[in-house]
Amino acid sequence: MNLRSISQTFSLNLGYLKGYNKEKFIKDLIAGLTVAAVLVPQAKAYALLAGMPPINGLYASLLAPVVAVLFGSSRFLGTGPVAMVAILVTSTLLPFAQPGTPEWVGLAGLLSLMVGITVLLIGVFRLAFILDLISHSVIVGFISAGALVIAVNQLGGVLGFSTTKSTQIFSLLTDIAKKLPQTNVYTILVSILTFVIIYLLRKVHPLMPGALIAVVITTIISYFLDLKGKYGVSIVGDVPAGLPPISLPPLDLQVISALWGGAIVVAAIGLLEALAIAKKFATEKGDRWDPNKELVGQGLSNIVAGLMKGFPVSGSFSRSALYYRLDTSSPIAHIIVSVVILITLLFFAPLFYYLPKATLSVIILTAVIPLVKPQEIRHLYHINPVDGVVAGLTFVSVFIMDLWQAILMGAILAFGSFVYKTMYPRIIVITRSPKTQTFENAEAEGLPECPQLLYVRPQMSIYFGNAEYVSNYIIEKVQERKDRGLKFVFIDLEASNYMDAVGAENFIRMLQRLKAMGVSTALGNINRIVMPVLERAGLKEVVPEGMIFGSKGQSLNVLLNKIDHQFCAQVCPHVVFKECIEFKSGETRLSSQED
Repeated sequence: MNLRSISQTFSLNLGYLKGYNKEKFIKDLIAGLTVAAVLVPQAKAYALLAGMPPINGLYASLLAPVVAVLFGSSRFLGTGPVAMVAILVTSTLLPFAQPGTPEWVGLAGLLSLMVGITVLLIGVFRLAFILDLISHSVIVGFISAGALVIAVNQLGGVLGFSTTKSTQIFSLLTDIAKKLPQTNVYTILVSILTFVIIYLLRKVHPLMPGALIAVVITTIISYFLDLKGKYGVSIVGDVPAGLPPISLPPLDLQVISALWGGAIVVAAIGLLEALAIAKKFATEKGDRWDPNKELVGQGLSNIVAGLMKGFPVSGSFSRSALYYRLDTSSPIAHIIVSVVILITLLFFAPLFYYLPKATLSVIILTAVIPLVKPQEIRHLYHINPVDGVVAGLTFVSVFIMDLWQAILMGAILAFGSFVYKTMYPRIIVITRSPKTQTFENAEAEGLPECPQLLYVRPQMSIYFGNAEYVSNYIIEKVQERKDRGLKFVFIDLEASNYMDAVGAENFIRMLQRLKAMGVSTALGNINRIVMPVLERAGLKEVVPEGMIFGSKGQSLNVLLNKIDHQFCAQVCPHVVFKECIEFKSGETRLSSQED
């Protein structure tokens, strides 16, 4: 990596400002105000979900949207607090502190810094491709599981009592069942009112800021009816005005070491969400986008959030969809969002004192319930049972383990199932079909085989994990046929695009064993990547140069000259090749074949 590529990585996303005019500014203004109306209540709600005071959701939203869009590549990606990342923060930090305490706030800031640094390094070194290692089946299981965990966590807030902070569903449900007698009827009424407001306004128009209007209405009702004092409805309480101090969170090497596992999971899930959103909208609009620049933007936004008493942030699908639907023209819209957050922090934050917590719980519920989709797991199982099982196990595991551990377990299962398949690759015996004159799977098609020739093809690259299996399989096939007149083994490496050192060494040892068994070997269709590896492993010492072919047809021209034609005429009952007719009639002249 040179200085030029580093400067390009950190260049500002200002290309959208070319030709900027009043019409585009009006679009950005409308988009910014609309998104801000959604973000303000969501930020507070997701802060509670992350175990933070509501005001810290606004701290995390102050600069993150601007930093992410300026250093990223998408004009539509709305960065800030999101439900899935917030619940992962809770899952990661629960062993270390009590939610809502200064220690918890400090740890959340530290986690955000760790996530930001991780993501930033992935972007700087252009390693976005490693996210492809997280299977889609894990994501499907996680989204449904995470949404269910979030929903169950909000039941206490909706019913009017506090529950234990956990991401294990069984423990949550047990705690809720014990506390059901503490249910507050007035809290339930506030929850129902909030839901009705959001639902009806969404029906009126999808862009109506139902959550913000619900916050305003329920706060006014709470103030005038004194819901806290007279009816025991829990409210947000003191909300400090002003800006958070920019400072490093407490640093403890022992805690940092313990947090890395959770930080990597939070980073991975946040990145998958952000990149999927950015790619979707950029593709639909025909915009250019760079996944590695997007990672730089996401990394820096998390670092900024961590320095401002925030918590990890990511791209929000709902807010990004608003930017897209309102045809945001430039990063100016995101700057407007940050300005609204700034004004809210400076002048309006104390007004949220009387906001019922039940309102925030309902806002979260309405956002995550549509994400619980067990039918997607069934759909995956219908397509591929292994993927369905991985998704199902990821989903079910949240009942007994923390959410971030469930994701990690799912990722290990998915990757393990893939590696297991590569350890036992399909190896087929092939022969030329008399009808089509092409090489086909002899065993699957029931085609006759020449007793003196064995053509085999491994259907995968050969590496340390499957080298022994491939060698043993081919040797077993040779042993089965050796007493029936086998003279030559042709190994077709057409499907083997890669071979590592262990694979090459095992392959050469196999060739040596075949030679010791009295069977000659020939190879074909070796590509330019595999051939040098085999040559360095000693291929030419085992297989003569004249027995390495560019195609199966070429090999037949040579090998059919070398087999025992008398055996063909007197013993072999098959007519596999057209030359077999000549051999059986006593002729030895061969016709040329190409494959």
